[in-house]
Amino acid sequence: MGLFGKMFEKKVCDICGGEIGLLGNRKLDDGNLCKECAKKLSPWFEERRHSTVEDIKRQLAYREANKAKVQAFRVTREFAGDSYHVFLDDTKGQFAVASNMSVENNPDIVDLSQVVSCKLEVTENRHEETYKDKEGNTKSYTPPRYTYSYHYKIKLRINSPWFDDMDFSLSSFSVDEHERRKIMELENTGNQIVAALTGNPYGQKPQMMGSGMYGQQSQMGGYQQGPGIRCDKCGWTPSEPGPIPKFCPNCGDPIDVNDMNGMA
Repeated sequence: MGLFGKMFEKKVCDICGGEIGLLGNRKLDDGNLCKECAKKLSPWFEERRHSTVEDIKRQLAYREANKAKVQAFRVTREFAGDSYHVFLDDTKGQFAVASNMSVENNPDIVDLSQVVSCKLEVTENRHEETYKDKEGNTKSYTPPRYTYSYHYKIKLRINSPWFDDMDFSLSSFSVDEHERRKIMELENTGNQIVAALTGNPYGQKPQMMGSGMYGQQSQMGGYQQGPGIRCDKCGWTPSEPGPIPKFCPNCGDPIDVNDMNGMA
């Protein structure tokens, strides 16, 4: 059979035995997988092409057994991002990350003891502002002016035979620096998720990716005792140790760690 013939040769799924359509094949290390069987795999699974037929059969058995765990799951706490939610069952010490909690969706039920690490990662995007001169040429301001936006993501490493991480975004799009309320909400939600999944009551300092204005402040901030932080505008001070917010949770005014009242 020539090359052209092989391209259109009918294939059979090595899992269910069904015929695979022209564009429906998902290659395995030693066989073929139809797209219907592939849909049943964990959404966090990334090693399909390097998996054997036997590997896939074992995972599909796990996924089928997971449905009973979904049915028994009782949501005691829920943290919502734009697309993903973190559901916790504190009575069983389990959690799931999914858009919804249903048997049809079949989100992976994970024990809290399987969490290796969890952190809030903030990626900073910097865009230089420019203007047009009299000749219509694009010019930079002197000194340069920049606008900033931020993207919030949870980096979650898991000890599981089926996947190593469950990274997900809290925000569907980058958030402009002027959207203070949204920034405060995302930071608060991210820190609550980290605290819930790691057992750390104070959450975790966000990991800032970038080197702009707010990025420098975050890197300098770190953990501070409550009395050392005070909002210049309304006088707010945190009641317990924790990461320094970019904006006052009381009035929304920016908190400048370089000029913080009460710090030694």
